[in-house]
Amino acid sequence: MAKSILIEHIKGYTSFSEKELTEILSFFNCQSYKKKEVLLSTNKRCDKLFFVAKGCLQLYFIDNLGYKKTTQFALENWWLTDFLAFQNQKRSNFTIETVENSIVLSISSSKYTELLNQFPLLEKYFRNIYETAYGAALMRLKYINSYSKEEMFFRFREDFPEFVQRVPQYLLASFLGLTPEYLSEIKRK
Repeated sequence: MAKSILIEHIKGYTSFSEKELTEILSFFNCQSYKKKEVLLSTNKRCDKLFFVAKGCLQLYFIDNLGYKKTTQFALENWWLTDFLAFQNQKRSNFTIETVENSIVLSISSSKYTELLNQFPLLEKYFRNIYETAYGAALMRLKYINSYSKEEMFFRFREDFPEFVQRVPQYLLASFLGLTPEYLSEIKRK
């Protein structure tokens, strides 16, 4: 089931034969994770790229005061990793953890390179994925730099209502640069 979700996602951007799609899937591992399981730890070599078939992941770092700062979430059909560390095969500055029970497909860096060499059309697929992720990161920066904390939450809730209902409030607060208490206060208004 999880692999068919990835296949449908790939089909949305490219066209491959059923034989090719089966071969593409052979590059991926599928694994189920419980809520709060760590897929990548800070200071560990980043060697995997993750596709969420079911569930939700978060990418975060711990700041100088010891607070968890969420920088990105990945729901179904999203890819997640520390992209810079993955590309350069370096230690990660982030941790990736499940927010809820999740089913994730992963591909190692070496398999990813092999996959792209064998199926060059997937470069187009991943370019679209990375452009979308980059655009989402830019929108988050716009929210942070353009709006008051209160406006930021209301705009985010308007643009991503399912997301706001699904992600725990303390994680949403971390993502938006708010304290959980302040977010509660905003929501009461």
